[in-house]
Amino acid sequence: MPAHPAPRADDLASVLATVRSAYLLGIGGVGMSGAARLLAARGIEVRGSDADPGGAAARLAGVPLEVTGEATVLPDGVDLVVRSAAIGPGHPQRAAAEERGLRMWRYADLVGALMADRVGIAVAGCHGKTTTSSLVASALAHAGTDPSWLVGGTLRAFGGGARAGAGPHFVVESCEFDRSFHAHRPHVAIVTNVDEDHLDYYADLAEIQESFRVFAALLPSDGQLVVNDAHAAVFRGDARLRAPLVTYGFGDDAAWRVGEPELTGDGRGVAFSLTGPDGRTTCATVPMLGRHNALNAAGAIATLVAAGVDRDAAEAGVAAFGGVGRRLELVAERRGVLVYDDYGHHPAEIRAVVRALRQRHPQRPLRVLFQPHQASRTRCLMREFASVLAEADSVWMPPIYFSRDSEEARRSVKSGDLVRHVRNEGGVAEEVESLDELVDFALERVAPGDVVITMGAGNIDEVARGLAARL
Repeated sequence: MPAHPAPRADDLASVLATVRSAYLLGIGGVGMSGAARLLAARGIEVRGSDADPGGAAARLAGVPLEVTGEATVLPDGVDLVVRSAAIGPGHPQRAAAEERGLRMWRYADLVGALMADRVGIAVAGCHGKTTTSSLVASALAHAGTDPSWLVGGTLRAFGGGARAGAGPHFVVESCEFDRSFHAHRPHVAIVTNVDEDHLDYYADLAEIQESFRVFAALLPSDGQLVVNDAHAAVFRGDARLRAPLVTYGFGDDAAWRVGEPELTGDGRGVAFSLTGPDGRTTCATVPMLGRHNALNAAGAIATLVAAGVDRDAAEAGVAAFGGVGRRLELVAERRGVLVYDDYGHHPAEIRAVVRALRQRHPQRPLRVLFQPHQASRTRCLMREFASVLAEADSVWMPPIYFSRDSEEARRSVKSGDLVRHVRNEGGVAEEVESLDELVDFALERVAPGDVVITMGAGNIDEVARGLAARL
């Protein structure tokens, strides 16, 4: 899709200073509800609508605001309308705002305005954004810097994904979909990886890589770009890049070199050697499973140091991490069955989680309950999904969770298509007609010793909690 120029974040920040009343379309989403909290903390009256007003109200408990369902009428007295990426042109309140000539921003524009007067730290990448941004944010808090943040998950130690602090740092999760991250103006940025994803928006990997290069070029010359060494070639040699580039990873050429992780003594995390650009080597730990989370932790430490945090304080903050919801989250252990939940919805994410669980529980059968997310992603990455899902002992799959999919796209692919591909790869897979039936289906088949994980970016976590409640 063609790029559209993002408004200047500093210009939007000056406008935001004049706003007294904001109305958020899709206020119940993780990012939008967090933004509502930050607006309310500035003394701005916040109202909004959402297709799930009950869920929105739960996310926004304690914030004085009005939440309605999918209303058709936009109230009077609104200075600013903010829409989530899910609000299309046909939404009645969006159309009403356009007819009335009201100022209307995308969620990404609002994030850019909120962070404009701070030391912005942006976490970008096709996988690992939420975990890495949560690590950075919580480590800053642990170091006593009183940061602000807006991330796409729930930091368990803080009870949410948004915080309005008085300190200089503002951490944001910067998403590449819709080129949203082009609206952000960070001082420091980390790119965890650049892979094929959001192929309902981007034409191919080359277009995705160029979008990331445009994002990186937004950094100032006195900032820093921290990049996973395995993906650094995307940025090297780009004449537009003004900020110094520093790498982290398992390779010998990485500025921050990560050693192969091992399980910690309690089995709840990993420990790994970390050699910095100055040649100093330490043993770092993070209370999360998996090689991928060792990499996320190393990237977070490198980013914190780039933002001016002492390395020892950065490592201590990462080691004290309280976790983030739906990222290899242990939901329950009942009757000898372990139940985990994870947001992974891309083949690379599923592979990382499956291998992390194999390392932690090498002798236990692994049951993956995977809810495909989006028709376009399922169709375009069918072979990749099938290959990695075949690594599990069994895969049980409900219908695709459709998001931004056209009716034509929805008709083009079903979960059953992926099930057949998993079987062709030598895996064991079954299709289940609904999430409710999936709970019953799993209850009939799990046995003591099994490790069960629900995976997907939709509402598959309901199955994890339903299964745990009935075991």
